[in-house]
Amino acid sequence: MDQHEQPVETPGLSSERLDTLLRVLAAEPRRMIYTYLAEHDSASISELTDVVVGWSSARGRNTDACNWDDTRTALHHRHLPVLDDAGIVTYDADQQTVTLASLSPSTAEVLATITDLDTAETDHED
Repeated sequence: MDQHEQPVETPGLSSERLDTLLRVLAAEPRRMIYTYLAEHDSASISELTDVVVGWSSARGRNTDACNWDDTRTALHHRHLPVLDDAGIVTYDADQQTVTLASLSPSTAEVLATITDLDTAETDHED
């Protein structure tokens, strides 16, 4: 960065929070979950598993994400707790439900931008 450049920071969003959001949404299944919940507000873990497996298959991903049981396990043990810890969703493991958390406008804007970019990239792969 030269002497005239200023660090870029979204108003109302700390650098630490931005780093957290970027780290959390680095995983494609987490972006899929956020995208789905942004439209539906809440879902069961089974419904989210269907979404991740279906979207992964539609994107031509030939990975473990296309295996329903493995995907459900990964959501339960890894992806949903990470999203919950970041304050993006509320995950009730006992009830097997996930709800989109109440997000600040700055956080919602960053998440929407990331998922829009992800969707645009996917559209260009076809």
